Amino acid sequence: GDWRERGAESRFLWQELDIERTRRTRRKAEMLSRALLAAIACHLACSASAAGSLGTPGRLQMRGRSAMRLRGGSTSGMGGAPLLVKPVGGIQRTNSYSSLDESLLTGEKAGKIADVAVPEELVPPVEPPAKPSALGETKRPELAEADKLSIVIISSEVSPYSKSGGLADVADKLGSALAKLGHRVMSVAPMYKTYAGTESTGVKRTFGLFDTGHTVEYCHLYEDVGENKGVDHIFVKHPCYDRAGMYGEGGMDYGDNLFRFALFAWAALEAPLVVPCGGVPFGEDVVFLANDWQSGFVPLILSSHYRRYKVFPKARCVFDIHNMGYQGPFPNPPFSGSEPFSFCDFGLRDNAYYDRFFWVYPESDRAHALDKGEAVKLLKGGIEMSDRVVTVAPSYKDEIMTVEGAWGMEDCVRQRFAHLDGILNGIDLDEWNPMDDEFLKAPYKPYNAQDISGKDECKRALQKQLGLQERKDVPLVCFIGRLAPQKGVDLIEEIFPWLMGHDPTGKGITGDVQLVMMGSGEERYSNFLRRAELENKGKVCGYVGFKRELEHQIIAGADILLMPSRYEPCGLPQLYAQRYGTVPVVHATGGLKDSVVQYNPFQDTDTGYGTGWKFDCADAEGLKFGLWNSLNTYKNYKESWKKLVQRCMLQDFSWEKSALKYVEVFKKAKTEPPYVNPWPFET
Repeated sequence: GDWRERGAESRFLWQELDIERTRRTRRKAEMLSRALLAAIACHLACSASAAGSLGTPGRLQMRGRSAMRLRGGSTSGMGGAPLLVKPVGGIQRTNSYSSLDESLLTGEKAGKIADVAVPEELVPPVEPPAKPSALGETKRPELAEADKLSIVIISSEVSPYSKSGGLADVADKLGSALAKLGHRVMSVAPMYKTYAGTESTGVKRTFGLFDTGHTVEYCHLYEDVGENKGVDHIFVKHPCYDRAGMYGEGGMDYGDNLFRFALFAWAALEAPLVVPCGGVPFGEDVVFLANDWQSGFVPLILSSHYRRYKVFPKARCVFDIHNMGYQGPFPNPPFSGSEPFSFCDFGLRDNAYYDRFFWVYPESDRAHALDKGEAVKLLKGGIEMSDRVVTVAPSYKDEIMTVEGAWGMEDCVRQRFAHLDGILNGIDLDEWNPMDDEFLKAPYKPYNAQDISGKDECKRALQKQLGLQERKDVPLVCFIGRLAPQKGVDLIEEIFPWLMGHDPTGKGITGDVQLVMMGSGEERYSNFLRRAELENKGKVCGYVGFKRELEHQIIAGADILLMPSRYEPCGLPQLYAQRYGTVPVVHATGGLKDSVVQYNPFQDTDTGYGTGWKFDCADAEGLKFGLWNSLNTYKNYKESWKKLVQRCMLQDFSWEKSALKYVEVFKKAKTEPPYVNPWPFET
């Protein structure tokens, strides 16, 4: 009878636990309801007040870079608008390493709704390019079945459907390159609006977050990349994504971003199991490529849920860091007076691995003296939970392990150094092709590395178009980028008198130079561009704004590109420039360091070696070093300059080259045991 007594006692304890669990759930629901009412009241009060202070007593107390609304999908405030919160700190909200201002990479051009009210319209589907690459691509042999991988790229944006920066291009172009290699590829992204060519799969899944079921629908679009190969684009449809912006509006974050991207992570992990692509789901034997903080919950849910239920036993997750400056921090509790959330609120069975995401704000970023500053960081969790980690350039991999480059997370990254790789991004060789550029119409002239005479015609056409003196002999220097301190615009302003003034050495290296600058951003730098042009008519053009057509024409017509960025995870303009024979002068950081070979006039040949100039210190003297040497070579060593231009144009920055390296990382991950491999649930 002893075992019967123990059994009865056990049943009694379980009953007590169930009663207590029910009580806690009710208390939590009541507190959440009160917190939501307080948040709604605060939002209404802030909307009615011009000042709208968030820090006054009795109102919503925001902390850190953003605060979240616990229950997603619904709206609050006037007119059903979503709750917006103000980001705090020096880093803006979106994850873009583009050289351009984020506000310029929206709307029809990017295929996403801009941060203003615009009529909804269909985004045209991607038409696969029919023309071969200018580098003369050769047909690769078919992969053996054993070598083919099933790859799922998880990204909050994918070009051209949704885009705020370079992340969207990676999700799009890398997927196409992997498919061309013969792998089966799926991309998963939120559906921010209706895209032309998408069709509902009829597959729906409901996920329980915050004690509420949230149903998502999967839509599908197939992109043909040629040779009976393609990419399955899967879009996750839910009301919380159907808004005016992707992450926020008017410089404000959406208050429920944590919920939105937790739901997205669940839907993305479920997609290869339930969505029939070509009639057959991808299945469990896949490699997930999770991109940036928006996908930070993917490795958590994979390990804490699916692996513990013995699902995805062969699957691996690779986490891709595009910019360490964007870390996805969310305070916990999200606002004063609310209950802290746990991972159970996001649909997980327990709060396991919360420590991998846990973060404490420095005292300077806290709301008040009693604020503990506790938060979760999605980028931190993604790094610590994934099977392998990748960055967008080999040198950037080293930089994010330093105090200067890790934005406070150097210890987190260093512990993963054995599983850390760096792969330089590629560019679209069909879009950026000087022989077949849609924007280089007459009087611009196509050219290639074998015959660069067309570059002189492009230079003359650009000078005429921008009102510069039409001179073949004068070096034309250009800068294209966001007008911000990170891009080193202040360094250009500092050396501007030296560059445009009389050469004190008497060699005539500086002074007789033309300069074209295009970008948008801070007003003080915009004024510098306007003033520089006004005071140097015929020699300087300062274009405040951005035009895609003009970007191509400047790259084609210029002789030298300046990129004095203080930090640059990858960078794209220096890749475009070399493709068009425009010699880069860059600060040796991140992808700039990896993609430019230092010119040495005495190495290997009588015309030198290298593709540009790099300087180690992001200061005026460093920039002068790079510029002086490039101008001196242009003016006094014509044959060496010609060979330098041709070497730049022969560099291979194709996505296929990058995709092959990603495949190596995927195979490493597949051959290793999971980095986080928990004991499975008993039941």
